[in-house]
Amino acid sequence: MTEPKEIKQILLRDGYKETKNKKNLFYKNNELGCFFANMRGTSMVSIWQDSRPLFHYLFKKEGANWKKRRLIKQELENLFKDGCVCRLSYEFPMGNDEFEGTSVVYHEDDGWFIWDDGYCKYCGKDFQGEGSFCSPECETKCLDALKESCPVCNEKMDFHTGIKHHISYFPEKIAFVHLKCHNKIHKTNLYSHLRPNTEEIKAFYQKKG
Repeated sequence: MTEPKEIKQILLRDGYKETKNKKNLFYKNNELGCFFANMRGTSMVSIWQDSRPLFHYLFKKEGANWKKRRLIKQELENLFKDGCVCRLSYEFPMGNDEFEGTSVVYHEDDGWFIWDDGYCKYCGKDFQGEGSFCSPECETKCLDALKESCPVCNEKMDFHTGIKHHISYFPEKIAFVHLKCHNKIHKTNLYSHLRPNTEEIKAFYQKKG
């Protein structure tokens, strides 16, 4: 774990200043407000238990929420890259207006923070607005990319419409196929590579019984 003295040096290099009245509380102004890195510890987590600064912020009422989320994400990523791993409140992002109605996934120690920030999740375009995609087309393409392809016909399957099929029992290998394609696997010899051999099937059901 990085020592507190090293963390303070990183914060200072990244443009933070220590408040005059509250030792070990650092702040950095941005275009819409201010970031804080609190190294004083809290009633729940003392500084000697966890030296990571508690990251929080204060924004003006003016300004788009997507922009505020982008600033937060960029700052956390930059600090992590520079060697300062921050921690967020246990309640984050609950009660934060900037994140209302937005899906949030993050891991401070691994340095990834995933939420909508005005960049399209499919093409990466900077559309500077709310939502995950810059257009309905990108949303459709993204959802389509997440669908599985049937190994028989190679067509995309809508979610939860495929039939669970064992390609192999030992080791277990499962694929999802269309119902009509599942019948082709078992009722023809065209897709023998997609089904277990007779010995495997026998061994599996003997073990199961």
